[in-house]
Amino acid sequence: MLEPVTQYISEDEPCFQLTEVDFVPEKGETRRYRTFFVMRSDRITKFIEDMGPAKEQTADQCRILGGVIDDVTSRINIFHTVAELREIADGLRLKPEFDKLELAQVDQIKT
Repeated sequence: MLEPVTQYISEDEPCFQLTEVDFVPEKGETRRYRTFFVMRSDRITKFIEDMGPAKEQTADQCRILGGVIDDVTSRINIFHTVAELREIADGLRLKPEFDKLELAQVDQIKT
């Protein structure tokens, strides 16, 4: 199934999720993309921004939820806007790195 895509979003628009993830093309360099999943006419629609080469990104990839899907009714409930999720993502990018092993309380992480 094709997902609807848009060429614009507004900062006050309800936002289900924001992701910042690396995409590895068949050829060329790996790039990081920020994707907003916004609500349009009761459907989730994607807006994608190119953040540049992945090797130039200093922060980890992230996924920030702005809403949930009710398991019983399948209703989508949105709690955040584009601006709020953008602010959270920008804040995460500005924070100093932390020891992920300490967070997980382990001495190694399997990859």
